[in-house]
Amino acid sequence: MEKPSILRFVSDVMKHREMIIALSTRDLQSRYAGTLGGMVWAFVHPIAAVCIFYFVFAVGFRAHGPNNIPFILWFVCGLAPWYFFNDTLQIITNAITANAYLVTKTVFPTEILPLVYIISGLFPHFVFLVLLGIMMSVFHVPFSADRVMVLYYLGCMITLLLGLGWLLSALQVFYRDIGQALTIFLNMWFWMTPIVWVQNIVPPAYQGILASNPIYYIVQGYRGMMIYKSPIWPTLHETVMFWSLTIGILLMGAFVFQRLRPEFADVI
Repeated sequence: MEKPSILRFVSDVMKHREMIIALSTRDLQSRYAGTLGGMVWAFVHPIAAVCIFYFVFAVGFRAHGPNNIPFILWFVCGLAPWYFFNDTLQIITNAITANAYLVTKTVFPTEILPLVYIISGLFPHFVFLVLLGIMMSVFHVPFSADRVMVLYYLGCMITLLLGLGWLLSALQVFYRDIGQALTIFLNMWFWMTPIVWVQNIVPPAYQGILASNPIYYIVQGYRGMMIYKSPIWPTLHETVMFWSLTIGILLMGAFVFQRLRPEFADVI
């Protein structure tokens, strides 16, 4: 009997883990190849983004973080997971079309390509977290063993990215407009998520809508684990909502990818 899609994928990951690491390393190196700064740009980009948003909102609009948390610290903690999600999802969407020379090889496991880009995206995300750690030290936020639980939310984001990556990368082969539309949708998604604005401004009647936004769960999780003196966990309702939606996306992405994969080589 053939293994279900998810189990087959896990099996392929274990079988091709050396290939995944090699492709991820090559992708990371290619991002900065030919530049004078090299890996330094991985540090420059997040710092520049933080400075721009800080002067616009903290200086220009005099924004404040909730519960007397410095706005810049509160903001960077929300921006870190968003940047990883936003940049990685856009790259994953083109994972199949950008690797046509691999896809046309019948023995190549195309389902590992989204994971390749997720792994390579971890390095810039780690840089962002280092920046956040420095800021926590500056603002005298105590470090404790509980903060390592932020890895749980990183796992949440990787699971969500994997499901969306399978789905969008497969559809992108047949409908090239998806990549263009995704940029617009992600811009809307950014402003619908409380990254630069505080969720308390949303009327109580609409708070439930926030719970249906999976990125809200992840952003709030990062903040709850990183910037408060004591970790703050999400409610059971929010956790159930997140995993119900994310597992649904993961299963749908796996199903669509497996159904469309035999036609990739012909269409590309």
